Amino acid sequence: MVSMHKPGRTMVIEVLVIGTSPPCPRCDLLLRRVEEVEAESKLDLAVSHRSFGEPEVVALGEKLGRRIGTAKQVAEVSGIPMRWHQITDLIARSKKAAGAKAVPADAWTPELDALLEPCQNAADAAGYFMTPILVVDGEVKHHGSVPTKEQIRGWLARS
Repeated sequence: MVSMHKPGRTMVIEVLVIGTSPPCPRCDLLLRRVEEVEAESKLDLAVSHRSFGEPEVVALGEKLGRRIGTAKQVAEVSGIPMRWHQITDLIARSKKAAGAKAVPADAWTPELDALLEPCQNAADAAGYFMTPILVVDGEVKHHGSVPTKEQIRGWLARS
């Protein structure tokens, strides 16, 4: 993890984006939004991305009393019937529309978050933090969808 210290700032804010590896559109978009907020601000951030299955991420979930996982895992333990083919088709169409140089975040659409909303709504009751997950200084600030840059700025400003 590389931290770029900005002049005049002494406190480094540790920001962790937990997602899938390789990153899905939602996880990639969250990381990109955090990086954009960092570039636009005077905040000194140490930003890292980790996969939900890495041992230190699993340990963080255990420490916080939750499992860390994906929408598929939440759907499975919650008994939520999902049309996964509809989700993968949407991602494929969005990626194709974005062109050959598309990054995973380019395949994100609000419709994707809407399709996964039942899983997000069930995650807390199922004992999960659902990807993508934003952790600031060890505290989960958001999970299960892609927050706006304004929300991210607010969470970072209060750290």
